[in-house]
Amino acid sequence: MTIIDRPTSALTDPMDPRLDAYRPDPAIETRYQSRVVPGGKRDIDLLLHFWAQRDTNGYSQNVMLVGETQSGKTMLVHVLACRIARHLGLPRPLPVFTLSGSAGVTDYDMLGQPTAYTDPEGNERIVWLPGLVDLAARVPSLLYLDEVNMMPERVTSTLHPVCDDRRTFVNRARAISPSGGTVPGDMMPEQVAVNTGTWIIGSYNSGYRGAGALNEAFLNRFRHLPWDYDEDVEKKLIGSPAVLLLGKALREARALRVISTPVGTKALINLRDDAMTLGLEAALWVFTGMFPPTERGRVQAIIDDRSITPLLAAEVRAATTPTTA
Repeated sequence: MTIIDRPTSALTDPMDPRLDAYRPDPAIETRYQSRVVPGGKRDIDLLLHFWAQRDTNGYSQNVMLVGETQSGKTMLVHVLACRIARHLGLPRPLPVFTLSGSAGVTDYDMLGQPTAYTDPEGNERIVWLPGLVDLAARVPSLLYLDEVNMMPERVTSTLHPVCDDRRTFVNRARAISPSGGTVPGDMMPEQVAVNTGTWIIGSYNSGYRGAGALNEAFLNRFRHLPWDYDEDVEKKLIGSPAVLLLGKALREARALRVISTPVGTKALINLRDDAMTLGLEAALWVFTGMFPPTERGRVQAIIDDRSITPLLAAEVRAATTPTTA
């Protein structure tokens, strides 16, 4: 077996074609509906302010987006990768390295590990497979910690030195020779400094099933931005008054603990689209299917109480009835 290594230390250019798989589609900017945050700023402008505000070591301020599912957090991160690249005069978006929260995240996922690889000639080799945090640390990029409260504390504690003033991590899975191999037995774990162009953004949904409480020390490494559903954005994206009314009623019911299932913007968009293409009965059947059986009766009662069915039926007729000259 041949042992080879293509060190990630050779990765310095954010436009390296090996990183193309991590770039968002630039067209995402045309689909994104910006919101106005308290103080009158647009969300993109606010986030770019935090990106531009550097500490004494030249790092952007870490940001945590805290809000409900399907409120546009991940899409916002991808739009920021496009905007920052354009600001820097780069031809393509910055790569976004997304570490998705789960109990199964390991140091290998974050920092990397040796693994077997079979080349096109059939030769098996041992190569270094970099982790997502390791990749993000090498080049200007966005490190997106998605649903970070789904990660166990052993994971967030590993991220502490990456997110605080140290901006570094020690990778015990990868040995290096400080002497360049001239002194036998001088192997040490690799120490990696995070690139000053790397911006760390986290997100989480508070109180969801399977989520845990985040360590205070980890939370204190971020600026926190509440990111819930925005009525003005949803009016533009959804358009349907009946669907908007239903969404508001279901969210009020959740706030009162009548139901526990969150109703995201995308779920409401799907209901509107399904009503236009599948018909109202099928659309409502699919929509209520997202709720557990114990909640479906309560959801149906809200639909009936708010007269959603006749209101939405009227919208469908108006949208599908040909107009006469």
